[in-house]
Amino acid sequence: MEKQSKFYTLALTAVLSVVTAGCSLWPGGSQENTLPANPTLSPVVEVSEDYYGSIQPYKPNQTRGMLAETRYRIDFSHLELGMLEIARDTFPTDEYLFQEGQQIKPDQVREWIAQNMTKAPNGQKKTGMLVHVLEHDYLERQKQQLSGMVLGISLSPVYLDATGQEKTYTTDELRAKGQQLAARIVQAVRVDTPHVPIVIALYQVPDKNSSLVPGRFIMSGTVNANESAVSKWQKIDEEFYLFPSDDAEKAYPQQALQYDKLMRQTQASFSEYIGMTGLGRFMGGKLTELTITATAEFDSRTEVLQFTQFAAAGIDQLIDKGVHVNLYVQTINQPLAIYIRPTSGEPYMHIYRK
Repeated sequence: MEKQSKFYTLALTAVLSVVTAGCSLWPGGSQENTLPANPTLSPVVEVSEDYYGSIQPYKPNQTRGMLAETRYRIDFSHLELGMLEIARDTFPTDEYLFQEGQQIKPDQVREWIAQNMTKAPNGQKKTGMLVHVLEHDYLERQKQQLSGMVLGISLSPVYLDATGQEKTYTTDELRAKGQQLAARIVQAVRVDTPHVPIVIALYQVPDKNSSLVPGRFIMSGTVNANESAVSKWQKIDEEFYLFPSDDAEKAYPQQALQYDKLMRQTQASFSEYIGMTGLGRFMGGKLTELTITATAEFDSRTEVLQFTQFAAAGIDQLIDKGVHVNLYVQTINQPLAIYIRPTSGEPYMHIYRK
């Protein structure tokens, strides 16, 4: 049962701090001599039983957590899971082993961040687009030699204008500037790894004022073996919205109404106050995944069971069948139950016994 639970519950659960993101193993596709033109991020991030093998002893990533400034929040769970999802189109699990990044050195990242920093006119403030660089390595399974890399380049859209005021790049502006920055990083990486195919993933960091909404991927690119420039870029249209919120209501009124009905219907049927927070993931303007966290001090496990069943029925009634739904029922201190409704296959419910 624990194995089945793991299968369904890793899809963005770390966004709401329900499950720690310790998994780094993803299914693969097919491999050609050069990289495929369109590495993609799937609408629903799911973990299958087909895992990457790993190299022992384990070596930690050398640059993970090296932020340009402490005010930035990366949401490493979503960044790492998304990078692994993008990688699967290029580095299949039956041909490659996964290893944390070992090629890019901390001093290199510090230099890239420093080069990207600019001062405000008064000299009191610095800002830069580059926030973090994360490397994932893929080793050919038989020879266990480095045969591929994925670089997650985290970017902040906030910058200082000529007067020293903070402004924000549009997504398209950030994509354009991110491509220029990625070109310089690729050239530097190519000095030590000239023959290794590289996938680039541009990641926009979360808003510093939001603790629940993760960052989002905005573009991917491919660098073929023995080349030092990205051969093709592809836009990724990924968005996250909290439910309920004014932003969600303005951007996606129909989905906001569905969620509001579900929340009011569920809360009205139980005596305890039940806080329900939803996080919707949109790909190409379509709601593809909804993660709901219901928090209350339930009187008994039987009440937890009744609530989870009732909420599951409401989900099935009110939320479109094409949306993958994760429901997590908890107290402030511990998880109590999970209910997962995938877009295909049977729903899954589990009540924790402790």
